[in-house]
Amino acid sequence: MALLVAILVVGAVFTIASPYFLTVNNLVQTLRAGLELSIVAAGMTLVIIMGGIDVSVGGILAVSAIVIGKSYQAGLPAYLVAPLGLFAGTTLGAFNGLIITKLKVPAIIATLGSMYVFSAIMFLVIGGAWISGLPGTLSPLVNGWIGFVPASAIVIAAVYLAAWIVLRKIPFGNHVYAIGCSEQSARLVGINVDRTRILTYAFLGFLAGLAALLYVARLRNVEINIGTTIALEAIAATILGGTNIRGGVGSLLGTLLGVAFIRIMQNGLVLTGISSLWETVIIGSLLVVVLTADALRNRNNPRAQ
Repeated sequence: MALLVAILVVGAVFTIASPYFLTVNNLVQTLRAGLELSIVAAGMTLVIIMGGIDVSVGGILAVSAIVIGKSYQAGLPAYLVAPLGLFAGTTLGAFNGLIITKLKVPAIIATLGSMYVFSAIMFLVIGGAWISGLPGTLSPLVNGWIGFVPASAIVIAAVYLAAWIVLRKIPFGNHVYAIGCSEQSARLVGINVDRTRILTYAFLGFLAGLAALLYVARLRNVEINIGTTIALEAIAATILGGTNIRGGVGSLLGTLLGVAFIRIMQNGLVLTGISSLWETVIIGSLLVVVLTADALRNRNNPRAQ
């Protein structure tokens, strides 16, 4: 609720500051610009609820986009390109899960190393040049309309519905929450912690592959700096949305509001001519406040300790 109020207040301020903010065209463009972040943040929510983290998801998105771009350039049709991109993302996500579970490497270290590996692969493959002029076969998924509703809004709704079903309506979601609350207790009740962790990271990788597919559909190119900020933005949106960085607590609705806050902030600062550095200052300050409040609350809560 606090985040929803913050969104309304920030929206009101930008509406007063710029006549272009509260227009249909600007709101739709903001929605489309937040499409990839929304999708990645949904997967990040499950990972953080489980007590993990993934800072390499931007590299996964980049490598998946390159696979998609190169497949298009090789003349493959969209119905083959799309599965290849999704498979690439899922494989890289599962790779992170395997490193964390089988080699017992802390998630932050494992994914930090993966981030550098994936980034190096990206630069080696594309050689510092954009992949451009790609077909717009799937562009209607992002830029189209279904009646009076932007297609990108329907895509986001479908992804979050699927993630909600995974998290709330099948045993797998209960296992994710249980591991985040106490991995030792989860093992004692018979949950296969390693398998659940690998599948959760694979799910995040799948969504990163989907985000890459929609990124290419939206822009019809692959930039050399693709995915450089999306991991930190997804983590920020998830935590601002109420997911506990320690695991065990979190909601997809909160994450979606976190994404909305970040993209509205970015859009409003651009329209009002304010340096985008202030966006980093504001979001970083909010994260410090949220994490500090959580630490103080846990300090006084014997059950949390």
